[in-house]
Amino acid sequence: MELFGTDGVRGKAGKKVSAVNAMRLAMATGVYFKQFARTNKILVGKDTRRSGYMIENAMVSGLTAVGFDVIQIGPMPTPAIAFLTENMRCDAGIMISASHNPYYDNGIKFFDENGNKLNRDKEEEIEAIFLDDIAIEKAQVTDKSIGKSKRIDDVIGRYIVHIKNSFPKPLTLSGKRVVIDCANGAGYIVGPTI
Repeated sequence: MELFGTDGVRGKAGKKVSAVNAMRLAMATGVYFKQFARTNKILVGKDTRRSGYMIENAMVSGLTAVGFDVIQIGPMPTPAIAFLTENMRCDAGIMISASHNPYYDNGIKFFDENGNKLNRDKEEEIEAIFLDDIAIEKAQVTDKSIGKSKRIDDVIGRYIVHIKNSFPKPLTLSGKRVVIDCANGAGYIVGPTI
């Protein structure tokens, strides 16, 4: 089974992107990032697809099972995950989204501690762990080593400040009308405020 494509893992929710595969992929991701862990935290966000809730819970289960603490931030635009992964000093970030794909699909994208998408070599390492039953079995922790998960709902402010600070100071949209079509996506959270 080839897991990763051109932009993370994508496929029909409940099939290729199932709860079972998501949990196992999260465990493999945890095994991979344990090598480099500084803070033992992984950020998880998602878009507005219904299947995102199922996949998010499976990912959190897999990550905590291998000893990572998880910060869940709910629906958020993909660039926010990249920014917040670095801003919140996480070892990795995970975005549950199939971007422009149809609603019945979903996907999982991965970011390193600097908010960069993982390159193909790193994805192949995670995929090899995903396919290795022994590595997955050995990675599970017990007792006090099991990770914790917490939901933080107020991180959007950090991202909004980042966007506003990215806009050149001499330019202004004062007096202009701006129309934003979020296409039922997670941009609905930041669009009105910006």
